[in-house]
Amino acid sequence: MSSDPIRALRDEDLPAVARIWRALRPDAMHSENGLRHLVGSFPERAQAAFWVAEDDGVVAWCFAHRRWHRATDNGYVWLGVLPASRGRGVGTALWQRAEEHLDAIGVARINADVVGDAAGARFLERHGFAPVRTVVISAVDPRRVDGDELAERGAAAERSGYRLAPYAEVDVHALFALELSLSADEPGEDEPRQLTFEEWRQDLFEGPDLTREGSFAVVSAGEPVAYAALSVDPSTRRGRNEGTATAAAQRDRGLATLAKLAQLRWAAANRIDRVVTDNDERNAPMLAINRRLGYEPFTERRGYLKKR
Repeated sequence: MSSDPIRALRDEDLPAVARIWRALRPDAMHSENGLRHLVGSFPERAQAAFWVAEDDGVVAWCFAHRRWHRATDNGYVWLGVLPASRGRGVGTALWQRAEEHLDAIGVARINADVVGDAAGARFLERHGFAPVRTVVISAVDPRRVDGDELAERGAAAERSGYRLAPYAEVDVHALFALELSLSADEPGEDEPRQLTFEEWRQDLFEGPDLTREGSFAVVSAGEPVAYAALSVDPSTRRGRNEGTATAAAQRDRGLATLAKLAQLRWAAANRIDRVVTDNDERNAPMLAINRRLGYEPFTERRGYLKKR
């Protein structure tokens, strides 16, 4: 290893970074193009920075930014080192770069998380972080989901004045308004999202992995009242639920379940054999829906916070 293995991320690093991301983040789902979009879609106000570590190839990467879509005095850092390259000071060197950057942009708190990684949790705790939340990561083979239930629920919803529609047929401004209005209800978050329509559209809706045919909304009187968004990577046959929610006045009618059923049946029909979702451990209603749909927990994501 060179005396300073850390350098800024380059575009040609993305294939290696995507492999590291998949290896260390089983809760995430990004194709190489999706990861390129993730890196490139941060707005200027995020003040994001990205680094990699080299040791006969790229063995780690890290990014840090202002948590622009939540509270402006919060920062976020993610740091991942392949297991074979740990214990050599790579993580510490990356952390120093990230902390210097967050010092420079002046955040009051830093968020971080680890997924099923006891060594990563110990690293964060050594650097002054404390655990604040636990997120359950689950997965299902969508081919096991009952298509008859989708038809039955869909017919019942139509009789009640609802319509199931893919995102491709729903007004994008109405989807944004619904998602933003529900963001304060997300268990485990202490502030609602704070982003513009253009930021939301660039960050999620125009991402190369989001499928507008396989993401579904339930519509009433022309407006979406529930949704279940889906990203997919056909090359790995993996998918990820990018959020499910129902407007407060429309809850307890099975609308979120209907949208998720449609999402999963679309995934099955399009050769996706694993869909991952995550839910705060306190989100009992959504965890119950997922269990009934066949999702099985396989790891946890632990959220950490460092006050400065």
